[in-house]
Amino acid sequence: MMVVKKVDRSDNDTSGRLAVFFKLNGSYPVDGTVKKYAVHNVVGGFVMMFFAGIISGLLGIGSGALKVIAMDNIMRIPFKVSTTTSNFMMGVTAAASAIVYLHRGQIDAGIAMPVAVGVLCGATLGSKLLVKTKTDKLKVIFAVVVTFLALQMIYNGLSGRL
Repeated sequence: MMVVKKVDRSDNDTSGRLAVFFKLNGSYPVDGTVKKYAVHNVVGGFVMMFFAGIISGLLGIGSGALKVIAMDNIMRIPFKVSTTTSNFMMGVTAAASAIVYLHRGQIDAGIAMPVAVGVLCGATLGSKLLVKTKTDKLKVIFAVVVTFLALQMIYNGLSGRL
């Protein structure tokens, strides 16, 4: 679904009533200009996000890939906006969880600190590359990564390594 070329409907003026009510329509920079986009099918996006939350809770995995699919394919939000929004949502969720785990004493700073520094450096580099990379290439990379993760989960499930 991610790699198949879709008609660009992100800049049309019509959007769902819920998108207008919640003020979800927006804009983002593209090659020095600002491009507007309209959000559609908020209910469908909510259902997919709800499903992503269930999968995340059941399997202990991040649901960012499902969020990107929901925003890009169901809600028709531009891909770069979908990926950055998903990244932001994961960061807020992780920060909230980290406070709880830190309060419980369940975080080993010796392990968490190098991981946090690595993630921060990687996210900084990724955000700089995102601006310069063509959306079509990003979608192919995203599809390859999601396919690899899916195959790895299936393998681990079938081999009993849950």
